Amino acid sequence: MKGWFTSQELAGLPAMPSTESAVIRRAKREHWMAKYRRGQGGGKEYHLDSLPAETQAALHFKSAPVPIKDNELVIREQADVRLTELKTWQRKIFDARLALFREFEQLQKLHGTNQAIEVIVAMAQRSELPEHLMRCVAEANARKGTERTLSRSMILGWQRAVRRYGIPALAPAAMEKGGQPAWVPYFVKCYQLPSNPSVPEAMEQMAKILPAEMKAPSYHQVLRWHNKRSVLDQEKGRRTGSAYRALKGHIKRDVSGYRPLTIAQCDGHSFKAYVAHPVHGRPFHPEVCGVIDWATRVLLGWSAGLAESALTVAAALRHAVTTNERKPYGGQIGILYTDGGSGNIADINTSDVTGLFARLGTTFTHGRAGNPQGRGMIEKSNQSIWIRGAKLLPSCTAASMDKGVRRQNYLKIQKDVKEHGKSELVMSWPQFLEFGQQIVDDYNRRPHSALPKIKDPETGLKRHMAPLECWAWHMADGWDPTEHHLTEAEVEVLWLPRETRTVQRATVQLGNNHYYNADLAHYDRREVQVAYFPSDASKVQVWDMEGRLICYAWYEKNLVDAFPKAMVEKAMEQRAKRRAEIKKMQLQEIYDEARGVIDIVPQPKSKARVLLFPKREERDLAAAREQLVVRMEQDKKESEQFRIPTNDRDMMRLWRELDQRLRDGGAIEERAMRFYESFRNSTTYRTFVEVEKDLGVQLRQG
Repeated sequence: MKGWFTSQELAGLPAMPSTESAVIRRAKREHWMAKYRRGQGGGKEYHLDSLPAETQAALHFKSAPVPIKDNELVIREQADVRLTELKTWQRKIFDARLALFREFEQLQKLHGTNQAIEVIVAMAQRSELPEHLMRCVAEANARKGTERTLSRSMILGWQRAVRRYGIPALAPAAMEKGGQPAWVPYFVKCYQLPSNPSVPEAMEQMAKILPAEMKAPSYHQVLRWHNKRSVLDQEKGRRTGSAYRALKGHIKRDVSGYRPLTIAQCDGHSFKAYVAHPVHGRPFHPEVCGVIDWATRVLLGWSAGLAESALTVAAALRHAVTTNERKPYGGQIGILYTDGGSGNIADINTSDVTGLFARLGTTFTHGRAGNPQGRGMIEKSNQSIWIRGAKLLPSCTAASMDKGVRRQNYLKIQKDVKEHGKSELVMSWPQFLEFGQQIVDDYNRRPHSALPKIKDPETGLKRHMAPLECWAWHMADGWDPTEHHLTEAEVEVLWLPRETRTVQRATVQLGNNHYYNADLAHYDRREVQVAYFPSDASKVQVWDMEGRLICYAWYEKNLVDAFPKAMVEKAMEQRAKRRAEIKKMQLQEIYDEARGVIDIVPQPKSKARVLLFPKREERDLAAAREQLVVRMEQDKKESEQFRIPTNDRDMMRLWRELDQRLRDGGAIEERAMRFYESFRNSTTYRTFVEVEKDLGVQLRQG
């Protein structure tokens, strides 16, 4: 028998579609083993092993010449397979028939076939068989009613079936209805949608697309058919990506053969409780980032920021590689596995030359998008650390929090902040950092179900190791963590972000800033690595491409800006300028409305007609115009005495001067006071203070 078949040969066979095109589509969908056909016609051929069992059996029978014994062998193999697929009602009948057939075989050994049949049939008719066999008689008939008995033809039929196909032939055939109802494709089209409609909703839409000659099913008919399907079939099309893969089987990764710091996982998480913002004090959800060791489940390091960013990831990794008296665990990581978040894959961390991971000697890799199951360890740690910790706070917003209490707490927090500037239900930023370290320490000392079991020295009972206990076990087993330790100086140098630049006349350029050092003249027109301090733009470190420090380069004052600007500060100024343009447009609209708007409507074959306001509106407009002129003249006089700068940095500097003057007990003019009060409530002011505080927190946290 040949092993390869074309779609034409397969079409119409058992378990196969009726058309060639349908066979080809199924082959592509189920990834059958295929090869291109040689000779006239072309196309593909599909291997026998890829086909369903029913189709393989049909091909065996179809191929010639095939001895009858081979046919019987195939049928017997099919019967063995079918025995494991019996439904409950089929298995009951099979067990009853098997018990009676074994009794017949025992009588056959004593009396012969004919007499054994007469004996067992007569005993069954007179109810003289043992009680358990009499119950089997009614079950073996597979017919309604309790007065059924055995017959000669029934016993001989069982004997012939067993001789030809084996014991599994005693099982009754499945009494399935042929095919599926005609309305099924229409229902599936309306039901398997990402919007997850209910069965009645899908039926309502199905009624609109059913052919006129097709009768719509009832709700119970649809429900019976639907409940027979597997969960995978029911949720296909309704769930996608990771949500659908969560219903399938998964693969567990064995980490028992790894040492600590070989592999670590990193992930960010939005803390599920309100915390006071370090700048304006209003409640918000901070972003926390943790680095967990794969082998011991120890949380090596963590950081907190105002939002997900590359600096938050870098701060968490810096904390993970830092060791001291209070934190003896941690060190240089071999492989760091994360998701594809923007903070993780930013060039500041992943660049092959200037990235933090490369300079630490850490191999960075990330999983495919939409597959959180691949990073289940760190995802589970978020539940065990951050969500568990958030549930200890009254400002918790986790999904398990009672909705009514959550809303009451939120309203109370908003009211307290509005009236007093803070709320007792919300932690301050320093308190949150201390609380975060406490729940991390509790996690590292708590038994972990994924770690091996040990005998508790206090209770004498078996329990799982805690992460720090597993770390200590590896040390006792001969692993030396000091080989992975970095000095404070190394951590400080490695943490600074870097960019590649070309030296021009002893100067390197970073953004609009130029940094100069005479020693760089020896590296003219060569590429170097420039390490900068995010909160201090007065200097940079210059390294050669082999990783050696050349010098510190200092900001030169004869450039575009009168004062140096850090990278973050420059981006903030650009954002403020864009927002200022929008405010100017809005202010122009206000002035236009105050002056009044005259619409000129062109008329066909005539001059344009002017639509004016009524007389009463004209008087109101004239009064408003006079007030506006008086106000503008007053502002002009005050502006001659007090001038507001246009540069955001200068406005911030002026506000601080006015603030210091007021603190010292001095007085300022009315226009200056209006500027002082309005600028404090502006987004520009909050952005300046927020960035400065954020960077200060991240630097201290490391």
